[in-house]
Amino acid sequence: MVNKKEIRRAARTVIFDDSINKIAILEVKDGDYHKIPGGGVEDNESIEETALREAIEEGACDVELITKLGEFEFKSPEFPCLFNHSVCFLARKIREHKTPNFTKEEMSNKFKLLWLSFDEAIRLFENVRSKIQFELEMNNRDLKFVMIAKKYLADNKNKFAPN
Repeated sequence: MVNKKEIRRAARTVIFDDSINKIAILEVKDGDYHKIPGGGVEDNESIEETALREAIEEGACDVELITKLGEFEFKSPEFPCLFNHSVCFLARKIREHKTPNFTKEEMSNKFKLLWLSFDEAIRLFENVRSKIQFELEMNNRDLKFVMIAKKYLADNKNKFAPN
């Protein structure tokens, strides 16, 4: 019997607050690894709608999508036929909400929203403590997206100068 490849589609977002020159990062499991806001596509959402919803839920803000940064796919070590396919966007924070709206699972994994400079965020991603392959894959995926976003903003700095 041949196992069918299943793809979990998700959107990720590097949320940039140009008023303080920082990005939104999620600390997970007391800093075992880090992520950027994002999650799976629900129902008939477009990938852009997913990015906007997840920015509200995990980043506690409304955003304006600026550009697509790229796509990344990795296999789930626990489920060899499940592929995690993420599309990542760079977004500008336009309105803040009081707190993130984490799921029960995210709360049990001790998600914490941080606003950090690109260099601070990159250091956290590079110093991952987790030994779990799936967590390492997510951490490395999001490190790549953060580095691409940093370069994009540097190359387009006149558009994104602090207010």
